[in-house]
Amino acid sequence: MQAKKRAPKHVIRIVSSGAGLRKIGARALMDFINPFIEERAYLPLRKKVTLAEEKKYVAESARALDSGKLLNIFLFADGKVSGKCDIRKAAAQGDEGNVSFGLAVSKKFRGFGFGELLLRKSIALAKKKFKPHKMWIDHADGNKVAARLYRKVGFVQVARLKEYHLHYGKWRDKIMMEYRGK
Repeated sequence: MQAKKRAPKHVIRIVSSGAGLRKIGARALMDFINPFIEERAYLPLRKKVTLAEEKKYVAESARALDSGKLLNIFLFADGKVSGKCDIRKAAAQGDEGNVSFGLAVSKKFRGFGFGELLLRKSIALAKKKFKPHKMWIDHADGNKVAARLYRKVGFVQVARLKEYHLHYGKWRDKIMMEYRGK
């Protein structure tokens, strides 16, 4: 039997203000996201982001954080952003009682349970802060690791949007999952 890998030293930080996100900075976030593009991860991005693009993203996200419609939970390991979970309150009228999540963990830090840790903390924080009617997460068909994690945490598949994501020349279904708890 193989021994479980020991998780590296890490810090989890909740960011609920634009100032907190700006303190982390566009360069740190760019350095976090670009390796996902290199590995052709299931993200809606196919080319590396520039510092200017990341600065724009930080500014937009900072406004969302300050408006109370977004929360971020960051994993820091090796002194760098190594994981992130977004918690977004729906903005459309009639949908504002719902919350969605976005999760990413750097390749080097997968397999230690950090994705589960970030997602469970995000669910608890969303319940406390937003008191949501429903909580959602989605993934591209083919991302078996994400699907397995989301099921483990308590999400169930409720919809499939056929050929929704174009992932490096191949159309993938978008799998919508609703949190039912565990």
